[in-house]
Amino acid sequence: MIIKILGAESLGVRGLSCVVELKNRKICIDPGIALGWSRHGFLPHPFQITVGTSIRENIIDELKEATDIVISHFDGDHCPLLSPNPYQLGIEEVKDSLSKCRIWAKGPDHCPPTQKKRREELAESLNRDLPNAEGVRDYQLEFSVSVCHGQQEEHRVMMSRIEEDGEFFVHASDIQLLNENTIETILKWKPDIVFVSGPPLYHYALPSHQMQREHAWENAIRLSEQIGTLILDHHLLRSEEGITWLEKLKRTARHKIYCSADFMERAPLFLEAWRKELYEWLPLSEGWHEHYKNGQIDVNNYRIRGWDVLIKKGKIKPCKWYDVCPMKTYTEQGKLERYWIENYCLVDNRHCVRYHMEERGQYHPDDMLPNGEIRKILQ
Repeated sequence: MIIKILGAESLGVRGLSCVVELKNRKICIDPGIALGWSRHGFLPHPFQITVGTSIRENIIDELKEATDIVISHFDGDHCPLLSPNPYQLGIEEVKDSLSKCRIWAKGPDHCPPTQKKRREELAESLNRDLPNAEGVRDYQLEFSVSVCHGQQEEHRVMMSRIEEDGEFFVHASDIQLLNENTIETILKWKPDIVFVSGPPLYHYALPSHQMQREHAWENAIRLSEQIGTLILDHHLLRSEEGITWLEKLKRTARHKIYCSADFMERAPLFLEAWRKELYEWLPLSEGWHEHYKNGQIDVNNYRIRGWDVLIKKGKIKPCKWYDVCPMKTYTEQGKLERYWIENYCLVDNRHCVRYHMEERGQYHPDDMLPNGEIRKILQ
């Protein structure tokens, strides 16, 4: 079983999207993305838009080979949309891929009207039924009955359990660690790895919210005591307080605690938590978002400057070999697309083949990409 997390707050966007590759199946869970329409009074910063665009393109690519798609619920950051805003994933972008897959979707009950409409729109766009997958089991896949979205009884989500060779993975979207029965369901499944949404602490700022905060912490500790690998992300990591909360949990917990970026062995990009600072470091001209919406502006300037400012401000630390890496040189010369340095070098991605060969003192040609592929055109 190979688990790849595609989109989440520690990777720079809203979502809880991942791919689980089995021997004979490729399962994509919650293939959606959003950027948070407004935080601290600011729309998404152009640098976050560039990161979001890259992640959306990656989700589109991963869906092309998917055999199964799971949709835990129909919030705009968890599924493709008929009418997306400029920062979300549209149905038309992935319609061909969706048409070829088995789709396991949460049913229409216990959904807000907007989510019911999105479910209907997806079914109509694909010209196929979307059977209710709640409580269904299909060989290696098993789905929960609907569970609370946080503490909301009338707004529910569906959890997924995937098994291969005795290893169990659970995806628990938007549960926020707030409902005891939901935690009990996860533990009864006896998973090895759990990918779960943490509590939205930025919504729980008043003294009256202390009970929710305590419940979330207690449930996080409870999961960490019985699960070998716990990946916490999403709502939790939209604020600096949430980032601090997670670091405290890592120090307290018995077993491994990760955010999505940690699990993917790369530096985190908490871009929503950093949005106010991004506006201070890289101010926008008046009307920028309207011009972007109308296709009248290029974001590449902010793309390059954004990475530079995060390094300068100490928010990220590139790979120690970056300054002497041919990938940097080829990118600066315009011979190589920026994808490679942005997804490997600048975030110190330890899945880089070049990094490991350099550490071992093993020869590797200059035209080898970070994934080990040879790009002869670079010679």
